[in-house]
Amino acid sequence: MKNMTRYAVVDLEATDAHSSENKIIQIGIVLVEDGEIVETFSTEVNPHEPLLPRISELTGLSDKQLKTAPEFSEVAAKVRELLTDSVFVAHNARFDYGLLEKSFLNAGLEFNEMLRVDTVDLARVFYPTFEKYGLESLSEKLDLAHDHPHAAVSDAYATAELLLKIEAKIQKLPRSVLEELLRHSDNLLFESKTFLQEQLDKTKIRPAGFKVVHNIATRKFRASVSKKSPLTALSANFSENISRLGLSSRSKQEKLAHLMETELTHLQASFIEAPTGLGKTYGYLLPILASGKGLVVSTATKVLQKQLVNDVAPKLGKTFGLKMAKIVGTKNYISLRKFSELLLNNTDGKNFEIFKMKILIWLTETRTGELDEVSKVMTNDDYFEVIRHDGYVNTKQLHYEQDFWLKAQKEAEQAEIKVVNHAYLIERLADYPETFLENRVLVVDEAQQLFPIMENAGQKSLKITDELIKIDAETSENPQLTKRLQESLVFQLNKKELDLNKIKIDADELGLRNLSALLEADNQIVWRENGMLYASDQDFYNFERLIPKNTKLFMLGATLSLSKDKPSFPDLLGFTDYRFFKIEGNQATNQQLLTVTDAPNIKNLSLIDYADYTANSIGELSKLNLPMVVLFTSKMALTFVAEKLSAEGFEILAQDINGSPAQIKKKFDKGEGKILLGLGSFWEGVDFDKQNQVILVIPRLPFATPDDILTKKYAQKFENPFYDFNVPMATLKLRQAIGRVNRRKNQYSSIVVLDKRLAGKSYAKRMRKNLSETLPVKMLNLLDTISEIKNFLI
Repeated sequence: MKNMTRYAVVDLEATDAHSSENKIIQIGIVLVEDGEIVETFSTEVNPHEPLLPRISELTGLSDKQLKTAPEFSEVAAKVRELLTDSVFVAHNARFDYGLLEKSFLNAGLEFNEMLRVDTVDLARVFYPTFEKYGLESLSEKLDLAHDHPHAAVSDAYATAELLLKIEAKIQKLPRSVLEELLRHSDNLLFESKTFLQEQLDKTKIRPAGFKVVHNIATRKFRASVSKKSPLTALSANFSENISRLGLSSRSKQEKLAHLMETELTHLQASFIEAPTGLGKTYGYLLPILASGKGLVVSTATKVLQKQLVNDVAPKLGKTFGLKMAKIVGTKNYISLRKFSELLLNNTDGKNFEIFKMKILIWLTETRTGELDEVSKVMTNDDYFEVIRHDGYVNTKQLHYEQDFWLKAQKEAEQAEIKVVNHAYLIERLADYPETFLENRVLVVDEAQQLFPIMENAGQKSLKITDELIKIDAETSENPQLTKRLQESLVFQLNKKELDLNKIKIDADELGLRNLSALLEADNQIVWRENGMLYASDQDFYNFERLIPKNTKLFMLGATLSLSKDKPSFPDLLGFTDYRFFKIEGNQATNQQLLTVTDAPNIKNLSLIDYADYTANSIGELSKLNLPMVVLFTSKMALTFVAEKLSAEGFEILAQDINGSPAQIKKKFDKGEGKILLGLGSFWEGVDFDKQNQVILVIPRLPFATPDDILTKKYAQKFENPFYDFNVPMATLKLRQAIGRVNRRKNQYSSIVVLDKRLAGKSYAKRMRKNLSETLPVKMLNLLDTISEIKNFLI
């Protein structure tokens, strides 16, 4: 095989990237030898046809320029000279190589076949956490010299630098890891595998900083050294501690801190409702830590966990020597045992094999082993499922010392603050809570978010088809009876109102044990959804029972009470003996809520028509050129609006379309997009604190649907469920969303509600009154709304 010592990195600009009749209009070639760029070549080429406007705009070339450019046949000899004895490299080699080969043949010239390397495939492997592998995105991430995107020599130069960066990265790997990569690299495009083989002799067998077991290398973990607790470094005075962090205390934050101090002496659970924007995190952390106690903090989402670890932990560590450790559920971590077994096979198909290569590289870089760090680009979710951790470890396992989940557990034991999310909290409280909470205070932040998470934890479910395929009439003792029972069961399962007794009788007769067991308990709510059968206890999951008797519990949130008369939330969570406090907020001067009065009636429009109205309204609001967050209650509505906006040329960041919530939030904060469309966690768990001015759009009031399981449970506890529960809950959800864009005094935001129902009477009047405690509420048509925002924010 030819030694790959010289690379000709090529980029071609063409009359049309998608036409089989396209022609070269510009050539850029950069030669790379021995790890250095040694020569560049650039020329324009006359295609003898006018450029499409979009091609001219993209490349900056004009028909006038190209008329005086040489024909391809005139530069072919120079191109051949540069390519001779070289390996052809391109970012999407299929396009550039194919176009070059065609151009030689069309000119009646011989084209000698070359070995090819594709840097897109290589980038996917060696930058496993990136979300985009286009040259512009890679140039920004890797600081490649790329001054003129879509100018051939600039693209070629950036690709050459990318190749050199990948080469340098490979040479730092342990040799056994590169050997393992080579075992799975047959699926790389063209001869890209040979590029990897070329680096083999340039790697070290045992480079420093890695622990290598069976061709899997991880960064060496620093052994946790137990030391005397630094909690004594904190003052008993809250204001002094805040000052040492370089922050100024606020009156309501001090009130919260004082409450935390006094409530530490009470055994009952303490519920504290505190408004957003008062600095709640330090308000609860510092008093507990100053008392000499460690704590477990539970947040509503993994995004909030990351915010605590990334923003708060470094400050506490630097100032007070405190450690904060994040723990997520076992399935969020990679199982090295499972991955090692997966590597035994190297014939699982192109994308799966490239996925294995990505993981091998990622493992040499990651500090956490959390799978959500890995890019989902061209990757099936099933790939991740087969390597998720199952919580099983023992000292005899080959990768025991490398295990990330175990490392996280050990670090958490050494840390003064453990940070978990509500889902993990429920999982751990149900399993040895005493050891998890030993000598620690438990703080549940955004405590109202426990309800849906506990509901999911308490539900039982099964896939209906999995049960039905177990029925085999042909082999039964009475085929006719079995067939009749099968037909009866299918009929019952498809009815709108499920007859649970009849279904259970049929399931028992047919020997369907799982289905029968699901229906065994009394006092259940059972329902069918998307081919699944679900069962849930009629009452709420009792959170109080999960808390060990000697654990001090704080339940915090901006919205813990449905009304001023009765808190309700503690009772619904199973608490009978508790203490409830509310820190009143002030009406914001840096926010306003605007209800659009000329919006169509949401109940009279189809989902598509209302999505059109929403997209058009967003388009009008976008003319203000301000960052905009749009929060949906329906994934389908978000999808329709995203499609319409994209078709009209708007650059959007839509959840699960343009990335995960964390990914699009990061891009939005960096200004990579001005319109973010979100669901779920964006309502309650994500702070938009990087924007000085921001518009928050609510297309539809966040009422729960009547079929929602939690709504059904609440309905049993209220005389008028809609008025006494749904309306307050929707109001609370709105207040939580409003709080996401009010994170500091010098941040200004306008909240626009496109749902006309908020401008109505009856319950709407009650909602507006409640919301006006938080911020000014105005009712205007869309045109006046835009003028009002302009005056307020610009």
